[in-house]
Amino acid sequence: MHSPRWSATITVVAAFLTSLMAQPAPPTGRALFYTEPDFRGECIIVDSGGVIENLEFTRDKRGRSFNDRISSVRIEGPVRVGLFEHSQFRGQFTWLDRDARDLTALSLGDRGGGNWNEAVSSVQVDASRRSSNAFIAWQPRDAERAVRATYRDIFGRDPDPTGVRYYTGRLLDAGWSEEQLRDALRRSDEFRNRDLDAIVRRAFREILGREADPSGVAAYTRALSRGMTEPELRAELGRSREGMQQKARELITRVYRELLKREPDPAGLENYTAQILQGKIDETKLRDMIRKGDEFRQQKSK
Repeated sequence: MHSPRWSATITVVAAFLTSLMAQPAPPTGRALFYTEPDFRGECIIVDSGGVIENLEFTRDKRGRSFNDRISSVRIEGPVRVGLFEHSQFRGQFTWLDRDARDLTALSLGDRGGGNWNEAVSSVQVDASRRSSNAFIAWQPRDAERAVRATYRDIFGRDPDPTGVRYYTGRLLDAGWSEEQLRDALRRSDEFRNRDLDAIVRRAFREILGREADPSGVAAYTRALSRGMTEPELRAELGRSREGMQQKARELITRVYRELLKREPDPAGLENYTAQILQGKIDETKLRDMIRKGDEFRQQKSK
């Protein structure tokens, strides 16, 4: 027979093991990929360790492919997300370890005018390295590409040769992560000394086609002073209702010029703008409607 002391010890050990078995498994995290900015639209959920080699074969409820349709990414738990331009993890790529509300604010590698919005064909979700001090081994080409893309994301410009050499060296020699690179650039003198007023006014003119109002200048200079980047500002203006109206009008004007060889009349411009904003028509539908109209048929018959 066991002594009372041994019986008590066995009881304590058994209770400890039972409590361990009853504890839930630590969270593994996941990523949610959305077809619209601001985490809206159709959604794919990929758990930590998961991959999608070709989004062409992943379909939404209406049977539409998710390929080249991802516009925002939400990260839940300790994971990081790899975005790849082509299927089978080929082409340009980038890693996210934070939410991306609008992928138009993320530069697409070496292409100065491109961004990641609707440019993703395969994805990978890994356990995050944010809490790890492990050295990250970069390939030289990938490190330089990460520096160039991060400069465009933070400053809205290509890096100068000195910046390329220094920060590529930090990635290669010190094993920095992309998040460490972003933090360093946000702490730089250039980022702190940006002309915030000029950035806001330029963005309003180029995105909304008008001068910035005083309230807009005040609100966005404050946001920039708190860490917002110029590409993030431009993305936010672009997805505002005014920004969406401007994009719709530019689309309609381009289609009118191509098909009818003239500027859109005010009534047509407002009618088609409203239909685009309500989601009733897109560019393909707009072109079909104009081609079926009397004016287009009369032009073709001349």
